[in-house]
Amino acid sequence: MKNILLLSALLFAGFAYADNCDSARNTYDDIYCTNKVYASADDELNKNYQALRAKLSNQQKSLLKSSQLQWIRERDESCTTDTGVNVNCRLETTVERNQWLQERLRECKTIGCKTSTLR
Repeated sequence: MKNILLLSALLFAGFAYADNCDSARNTYDDIYCTNKVYASADDELNKNYQALRAKLSNQQKSLLKSSQLQWIRERDESCTTDTGVNVNCRLETTVERNQWLQERLRECKTIGCKTSTLR
């Protein structure tokens, strides 16, 4: 029982330290932190996509969906290597796509949703 408690305490301490992304100790911590940031950016991407979608006509929704699916294919193709998924690449492309979605949202709010920019 003591061994289980000690192991649990060490494991928890390791995860707690890994959460301190300002001073990652090793590659594992760095990967862990990058994945956390990527997950957050992906959540933001989904929220921005849904917010933009809510402002569009049916035709515009269809264009946005096609654009998003094309972006996903391109992201997956460019961010996948022989050794696996490049999380930094996915993070960078997701941040760029978030900016694009936010620009479309601003556009919709100020001058109206332009069909030509959804492609």
